[in-house]
Amino acid sequence: MRKKLLFLIITALLLVTVLPVQAQEGGKVVVKPGEKIKIAVATDLTNAIPEFGLDIAQGAQTALSFLNEKGGIKGFEVEMFVEDDRCTGDDATTVANRIASDPQVVAVVGHICSGATIAASNVYEEARIVMVSPSATAAEVTSRGLTVINRVAPLDSVQGVFDAHFIYKVLGARKIAVLHDNDTYGLGLATAVKDEFERLGGEVVAFEGINPEDQDYRPVLTPLVALEPEVIFFGGYEQQAVLLAPQKNDVGLQDAIFFGPDGIFGQAFIDGAGDAAEGTYASFPPQLVYEDWDARYEELFGINPTEDFLGPFHYHAADAAGLIFAALEKVAEIDADGNLVVDREALIKAVRETKDYEGLTGTLTCAENGDCGATVFNIYVVEDGEFVPVEVPENLLEMEVE
Repeated sequence: MRKKLLFLIITALLLVTVLPVQAQEGGKVVVKPGEKIKIAVATDLTNAIPEFGLDIAQGAQTALSFLNEKGGIKGFEVEMFVEDDRCTGDDATTVANRIASDPQVVAVVGHICSGATIAASNVYEEARIVMVSPSATAAEVTSRGLTVINRVAPLDSVQGVFDAHFIYKVLGARKIAVLHDNDTYGLGLATAVKDEFERLGGEVVAFEGINPEDQDYRPVLTPLVALEPEVIFFGGYEQQAVLLAPQKNDVGLQDAIFFGPDGIFGQAFIDGAGDAAEGTYASFPPQLVYEDWDARYEELFGINPTEDFLGPFHYHAADAAGLIFAALEKVAEIDADGNLVVDREALIKAVRETKDYEGLTGTLTCAENGDCGATVFNIYVVEDGEFVPVEVPENLLEMEVE
C-alpha cells in the first residue's frame, strides 16, 4: 500500500512539472498590500542569440524602473523575473509551464524567438496568461487565433518583401542564393525573400536549409560557386551567420554580398565574423535613440544600449512591457481589504484592445490577431566594424526597374 501511495505522489509531482496550472479561482490574481505584481520575462540567455536576449531582459527592466519610480500600478510595485527559454520550442514549453504554475504571475514579456513563442503561447492560452513578444516576427505567431498572444515586433512577411526589393532594385542583383536555418523564423523569412525576388523577375539559384548545430557550412556553400549568386541571403540568427560570412569567402564566394535579417543585426555578429562582416547588409526598423532612456539603462546595467549594441530590441522590449503596464492600469482594482485584484481575462482583453499607445518604437495599435507593432524597415551595412544605415528610396516598393 505504501509503495502504491508513493507512486501516486511521485506521479502527481511529475504532472505538476509538465502541465500548466490554471489561473486562480475565478481567473483573478490577488496581490496583498506590501506584495508586488509579478510579470515574467522569457528570453534566450544561453543559446542562439544570448546578447539579444539579455538586451531584451534589460530593456523590459528599464521600462519597469520608470514605472515603479512613478508609483507602479495603483500604488503597487511591479517585479519582473527572467526565464531562459534558449530560443527553442522544448525549453520554451518548460519555461511556460513553470511560469503558468505560479498563480501570482499576471503577464509575460516574451518570448524572444518565433518557434519558442509559438510553443509557449499554447501553454499560456490554456493558463489564460497574456503575453507580449518584443521580437517574435514569424507569421504563425499571431495567425493561429489565440487570444493571449500579442507582439510589438515587425513582421517577417513585410521584412522579406522589403529585403527582396532592396536586393533587386538598389543592389541591382538578379541572381541570389537563399539559405535558412530550417526554423520557423529563418525559413519564413527566406521563403518571403525567395517568393518576392522571383516575382520581381530575379533568379533564386539555390534555396537550401542548413543544420544550426554544424560548425562547417563549406559543404553547403561550395556548390554555390558554380551558380554565381550576386547575393547570399540568410534567414536565421547570428550564431550561424558568424560562420557563414567567412566560410563563403573561403570557398570562393567573396564577391557575393552577404545579407541577413534582424536576427544578425547586432555587435555579436560583427565581432564573431571579424573582417568577413564588412559589407554585410541587414534589415531592421529605423534605429531611434532616446538618450534619457539609454542613460537609465546604462545606470542599471553598466552599458549603453545604443553604443554597446547588444541587440536591437531593447526599445521593443520596453514597449512590450509598456502595453502590459497600460492594460494593468485599466483593469486592476483595489478591493475592500486593500488588495490589488487583476482579472486575467480582463487583462487579456485590455492588451488586445490597445489603441494609439505612444511607445518608443512608434504609435502602437493592436490588430484583432495581436499584431501591435509598426512595420517600417531600414537597411544597414557593416562599415568599419559597425552597422550604419543605408539610404533607401522612400518609394522602394513602388519603384519600377527596367
